[in-house]
Amino acid sequence: MMTFKTVSLSALAALAFGTLAVDAAAQAPDVSPTLLIETGPSDNPDYRRMVFVRYLAGDRVSASYAAYNRSEFIQVDNGAPQSLVQACANGEAATLDEIQAFNRAEAQARNDGAEPVIAHFCIKNVGGWEAGNRTTWLDPIFDGMPYAASLNN
Repeated sequence: MMTFKTVSLSALAALAFGTLAVDAAAQAPDVSPTLLIETGPSDNPDYRRMVFVRYLAGDRVSASYAAYNRSEFIQVDNGAPQSLVQACANGEAATLDEIQAFNRAEAQARNDGAEPVIAHFCIKNVGGWEAGNRTTWLDPIFDGMPYAASLNN
């Protein structure tokens, strides 16, 4: 059974991207967390697709969120197979080229009226995360999704 907890975008950003108030001397370098991202067809008919964002701590999921749009993330129980989590934790990270290729393929599928495919991305150790790379790496995955629930497409 999944438990749901709505989390505001600012709270998620603080949790996900390490911007909680911390002594400046104790802050980590500007590097991305390890994220296992899954996108595919939505389980809600009002949305074309959805995204699961899972934060990894070693080879376990420390937090898991589902998103139907760019502004509302719902905390959910982790539903990822352990083999997928371990593959992300211990394997290669996705490249920005792979994520951008997904973005182009998804835009074409959307334009053609085709169903979205399930895709997984492992993002880890991306430098300059808060300095702009968070947007560079995540926007292609969320592209095409509404910005808020009132803007369903």
